Amino acid sequence: MFGFRKGAQDAEPVRRYGGTLVYCGRDTEGLIEVVDGYGVRALHFGTPPRQSAMALAEPERLELSYIRAMLAGLMFVPAPRRVLALGLGGGSLAKFLARNFPDCRIEVVEFRAAVVEVAHRYFGLPEAPNLAIHIGDAREFVRRQAVAGASVYDHIFVDIYDDRGLSASVNERDFFAACARLLEPSGVFSLNLWGSDRDSYREAVDLLRQYYGSHTLRLPVIGRGNVIGFGFGPDVPKPDLERLRPVSRELEARLGVEFPRLLRSMVPVGWR
Repeated sequence: MFGFRKGAQDAEPVRRYGGTLVYCGRDTEGLIEVVDGYGVRALHFGTPPRQSAMALAEPERLELSYIRAMLAGLMFVPAPRRVLALGLGGGSLAKFLARNFPDCRIEVVEFRAAVVEVAHRYFGLPEAPNLAIHIGDAREFVRRQAVAGASVYDHIFVDIYDDRGLSASVNERDFFAACARLLEPSGVFSLNLWGSDRDSYREAVDLLRQYYGSHTLRLPVIGRGNVIGFGFGPDVPKPDLERLRPVSRELEARLGVEFPRLLRSMVPVGWR
């Protein structure tokens, strides 16, 4: 059962994860909570880790550093035409892309319809003409698209977590294989990983190497446990720091994301 929490105005505020509980609901997958604290609104799935966050005074700014790091692939594809984002959370990435790339078709796959409702109501996810949200299983979605020979994407973002951490469905060969088939030869695959989970991290890096060969990079997120893994299509040239520096500065000025620093932090996994 899913519903919006409406407490009496004179009720004592409920404290949760160091902030004030704004909303609490439940669907078949578990709790969904929205908490405000220190000027930031955060999404939780019944546990302390934040699934998404938004600065209340600057709702259009990307609050979480790992989301900004996932965008580092834009240095290779600065004008995407079609993007696929697997996992919605509070919708920070989808909202940012829809606003800054109005000519880009953005598709999002989110398993929980209740999460989509919360993203719209509490995190400002817009009903944008270039944004389409599919409710369903991301692994099944990419498998069906790949089998059907559907049109491919310039950029695929994967950020699929539940209340326990990285979804087990991510580190599967069929998932990586389908994503690789849906990626343009000049496209970028970006995967959010939790570096402290050594087993799942190693599995993901091995799968990146298997499906993207030597065209792989990783980007540790400073001050966080996240590591962003990147796989590139065969037409993407080997990264050249000097060549990408002007691109990184132009994107920083246009999008307000620290691309020059992200570029300096990118590490080859197997690029030869």
